[in-house]
Amino acid sequence: MSDLLNSASLVMIPSGYKEDTVYSAVPTDGSGDLSFTRASNGTRINSAGLVEVCPWNLQTYSEDFTNGKYILNQASISSNATTAPNGTATADKLVENTANDQHFVYFTAQQTAYNETRISVYAKAGGRTNLLMWESAITNAQCLFNLSTGVVTSSSSGNAANLSTTVGQIEDAGNGWYRCSFNYSTSSGGGTIRLQLYTTTTSYTGDGTSGIFLWGLQENIGSTAKPYFPTTDRLNVPRLTYQNGGGGCPSLLLEKQSTNSQTYSEQIDNAAWGLSNLSVTANNTTSPDGTQNADKIVENTANSRHEFYGVSLAFNGNNAISFYAKNAGRRYLCALEPTGAGGATFDLQNGVVSAVTAVSANIESVGDGWYRCSVIISKTATTQIYYCLRTTGSVGIETYTGDGTSGVYFWGAQTELNSSYPTSYIPTTSSSATRVADACSKTGISSLIGQTEGVVFWDIEVETLSATGNENILNLDAGSYGNTLYFIKGSNGVLSAEIYVTGVVQCSFSHSLPSVGRYKMALAYKANDFAFYVNGVQRGTDSSGSVPAMSRFQLGNGVFGPSDGKTNQAILFPTRLTNAELASLTTI
Repeated sequence: MSDLLNSASLVMIPSGYKEDTVYSAVPTDGSGDLSFTRASNGTRINSAGLVEVCPWNLQTYSEDFTNGKYILNQASISSNATTAPNGTATADKLVENTANDQHFVYFTAQQTAYNETRISVYAKAGGRTNLLMWESAITNAQCLFNLSTGVVTSSSSGNAANLSTTVGQIEDAGNGWYRCSFNYSTSSGGGTIRLQLYTTTTSYTGDGTSGIFLWGLQENIGSTAKPYFPTTDRLNVPRLTYQNGGGGCPSLLLEKQSTNSQTYSEQIDNAAWGLSNLSVTANNTTSPDGTQNADKIVENTANSRHEFYGVSLAFNGNNAISFYAKNAGRRYLCALEPTGAGGATFDLQNGVVSAVTAVSANIESVGDGWYRCSVIISKTATTQIYYCLRTTGSVGIETYTGDGTSGVYFWGAQTELNSSYPTSYIPTTSSSATRVADACSKTGISSLIGQTEGVVFWDIEVETLSATGNENILNLDAGSYGNTLYFIKGSNGVLSAEIYVTGVVQCSFSHSLPSVGRYKMALAYKANDFAFYVNGVQRGTDSSGSVPAMSRFQLGNGVFGPSDGKTNQAILFPTRLTNAELASLTTI
């Protein structure tokens, strides 16, 4: 494989990325970097195996303190005033005016209720050596940092609304720069964060020139500062996701647009949820995102059904229900619509599914005793999803006498209407939330695409065989679809590879995928010499046909819509490899 890579013209191995861009490993001069769009946030599984919002920096415009989101009090911002920790001239300076007052810049925190949050910023003395970081609207939590000595001078958790002990951290970043951070949490979420100049007091007469250099603001969920991720609008950030459990190499997650219609997906104690012979202990344990925000659902002692249910929704066709659950004394949890016509029971001890009366159901371990459970329910009506605690995995809705202490941990409820499979988790609060489709492409690369011969290689994790309509996996074209090379996956799980010239098919291959999982596929093309390989096996050849001119490369999106998979590698070769090389290249 390494020898073959030496002859590749473009290699995309998910590793480097930023807003709007996925870096190519070959070429390294930027000419092969792919443009990425997704006009919304999304989640991924990070390298530690945790569900993580992507990007994890919840603040926009992290290197531009002149942006309108930042509000000044008796101070000004001098843009690009000095060299930042990354070596660019992008660091701003917060400058006090001459008033006898407090001098600061402030912004709104994006924290959600009960999530512990770490606010961090790179700071450097610029006439003033003390920086006060202060949540001033709710908790009064604050930390004072000395940028001359590199120490945390003081910290305070503030009032009782703060749910954690505030801990200040300061880290030497070189050249006089320090990364300063503090944590806080509230029962209501949000807050106002001040970055304030300080002498021996919060209020003093400024000199009009002194201040502090600032760069690299970040807010992330959790008690510690994550590696800094630069942002502008936060919307078009590729999701490099890992297998559940983390570790290994990441894949580029490319998904369709989808909406989580279930509100308050992490707050079962909210009035949007109905309870029957149950109680909820909010934020009782650590959830799959690594913070203590998962609720415990506890049965009472009645001889009855013990269940909870979400809001009524307009189901339409196939509907994907998914959630995270963990055994807390009750081993079985059933998810079903109220007539009992569609549902499944999930064993939270052994990780198996039983009593499936729905289209399909699945359970997947995500670590620490947690499982992501999903069920596809075919229904066209306004209805709710009921989650029932059970003492057995057999068919039927069970009535039993509860013990008053047993239950399940529950987090991340998701209902995707008119969807034949579950997608990655979309958090919600008071309203539904939509993640826009991922789109990754590169135009104007005729020189990187073999025009008379070549090979397209694709390594992907297929997550479902039954989807609505055809799904585009990859295509090369000249900006329109009359002259194109593409891979698609049909709703019946059939993988197709085809080439068209002026709308006329030149070669067409298909292979029925036996199951979900990993597939390596390659399409070799040359006039009158085509071959298609999947997982080391030749799936078809064709000795007639011509090759179109191609200048655009698209991953996971195109004329047939987005794919459902995770991309491990995408490679272009400018010459046709031998059949032996194609077999070697695609062998798992």
